[in-house]
Amino acid sequence: MIRTRALKLFLMFGALMLFVCSCGPKPSGTDSDEETPPPSAIVMAVTGAKVARRPMQSRVRLLGTTVARRHLMLRAPAAGRIVGLGLQSGDKVSRGQIVARIINREAEAAENGLAIARGLDPNEAASLASALKRHSSNTAIAVTVPEDLVVAQRIVSDGQIVAELDPIADLTDPRSIYVEAAVPVDQLAKLHSGANAIVTSPLNPGIQYAARVGAESPNFSAGGATLPIRIEFTGIDRLTQSGAPVEVEIVTADLPDAIVVPNAALFEEASTGAHHVFVAGDDGLAHRTEVKLGLRNDKQTQITSGLQPGTIVITSGGYALADGLRVKVTLANP
Repeated sequence: MIRTRALKLFLMFGALMLFVCSCGPKPSGTDSDEETPPPSAIVMAVTGAKVARRPMQSRVRLLGTTVARRHLMLRAPAAGRIVGLGLQSGDKVSRGQIVARIINREAEAAENGLAIARGLDPNEAASLASALKRHSSNTAIAVTVPEDLVVAQRIVSDGQIVAELDPIADLTDPRSIYVEAAVPVDQLAKLHSGANAIVTSPLNPGIQYAARVGAESPNFSAGGATLPIRIEFTGIDRLTQSGAPVEVEIVTADLPDAIVVPNAALFEEASTGAHHVFVAGDDGLAHRTEVKLGLRNDKQTQITSGLQPGTIVITSGGYALADGLRVKVTLANP
């Protein structure tokens, strides 16, 4: 009897456990209404651009100042007091122009004596004035400019006493103005004599001056970080002031038919410095493709190996992209 009752209890307990297990949560891996899709089914929406052939230039931008190769010092032709000098820096003067006069000390002393005589004996002063006028017609010596120049700096003031051959003004020849620009050491290999350049200056906003690269200085600047280089104006229009701040843009390479991609499509390996892109294949997958680079600017990069025109490269997605990832590409405007 006891054994029969124990057997019944055991069977009831077993049935209860089976019922509880059948009603519990389903184990992982079983079918459900919200099954997670396999990784191969994930589609990433990206933008892309076609590899194209376009003209491309590489440019270097430098800072510099204008320098006058030829200076002419205007000097006093005689000793005396300089009068009528109104030159200012930047003034243009022409050949033969009288810019001042010099009155010698003897004539000035006679004029002072005449003024005293007029106060002491007006009647006698009239004859003295007539005599002074007859003998002092050449006492004021004109200071003339020898050629068309620009005033760089006035050295003396009007009314100042000067000795013979004292400097009066520093004049520059505007036809001798060139640009001295500082080239960083890592850019030197890109430059060569004769390369075309464009010069701009805040003195004349919006105006571009045609120029070309001249000779390099034989000496590096202090610290050795830059090398001065001469930029020659090639057009009729040019800056005429020395010491003016300028910016120089030099074309270092000009390719009429380069294979290019947007910079947003490029990835760089931090450890090796190698570059790759992700190509959107006809199979709907992203394919990692190694490439070699040529010229670069702020918008696009030349591809010298690894891609052909017409191929679509992915330009969004960043480091979420992976080889074999399924993608849906929307082409960006070219």
